[in-house]
Order: sequence, then structure tokens, then C-alpha cells
Amino acid sequence: MRDSTRMTRIGRIFADFLTLALVGAMVLTLSGCRRDAEPTPATDAVVVESGVSALAPIALQDIPRDEEPAQATPATTAEPLTPDASLDAYLPDAEVQARGMLRIYASPDPNSLTLAEYTAGDLFTVIEPPGDVSAYPVELNGVRWYRVRAGDGLVGWVIADGIEPVAQPVAK
Repeated sequence: MRDSTRMTRIGRIFADFLTLALVGAMVLTLSGCRRDAEPTPATDAVVVESGVSALAPIALQDIPRDEEPAQATPATTAEPLTPDASLDAYLPDAEVQARGMLRIYASPDPNSLTLAEYTAGDLFTVIEPPGDVSAYPVELNGVRWYRVRAGDGLVGWVIADGIEPVAQPVAK
């Protein structure tokens, strides 16, 4: 009988604990549902702009090798690219530098493998894309990509927003 009484007492303690936990959970749930509180006002929609200007691809066969990038003509327009565009168009063999921290990717996709990271001022050479690319630079989802060779020889893809022309051409 003594064991039976002990088990009954443990059962009551357990039942009391469960009841207390259930009541506590209900209080916490209901305290968050005050009906007299005003609803959170809706905010204006946030518009994110990438800062990338519209791209007019340059057909690789139309690129004269001895002209400056600002004089190249896009394949879809008769007008030359203007220097006041938000991004410069870089021809293969153009010397560029990182604007800030710059990642080199395995392919022109921000979800692809990051090959390396470089700091502001590191130098790169824009190189021609692989043979399966018909328009250059590559634009995916409104983002321009250039294929570059880093100073240490690594070849990969960079986002155009991360590079800028070198102020003084670097002698090779």
C-alpha cells in the first residue's frame, strides 16, 4: 500500500505540473492577442535599385582591337557608348581595378562558386569570354559580368559594379 500511495502522489505532482504548464501556455498565447491594440500600419513598398544601367551588348566580331572602350559601338544601337553612362563598357585587354572588396566567381552567377576575394585597387585584365558567349559583357538578371584575369593569374567572372578603369595604365 505504501508504494501505491507514493505512486499516487507522483501522479498528482505530474498532473499538477501539466496543468500549470498548459495554463501558462494559454496565458502567453492570449497575452499576445490583445484586441484593443491597433494593428501595425502598413509601410510603403521598398524598391531596390541595382544602379546598373541598361545593357547594349557588344558583338565580339564588331570590336575593333585598337580603339578605346568608349568608342565601341553596341550591336543593337548605332550610337557609341557615352562616358557619362553609369558603367563603362570594357573591351578585352582593358586594365581595370577593384573598387572595393571584389569576388571572382567561377561563372557569371552570384550563386556560383567564389574562387577568390580581392581588395580595392587590385588589378585585373578583362579577357574574352569563352566561345559559347555571343554578346559581351554578359548580362544576367540585370547584372553585367566581365571575365577577368587577376594579377596572380586567376581567371573568373566579376560583377561590373565592382571594377573601374585604372587611372594610369600599368606596364606589363
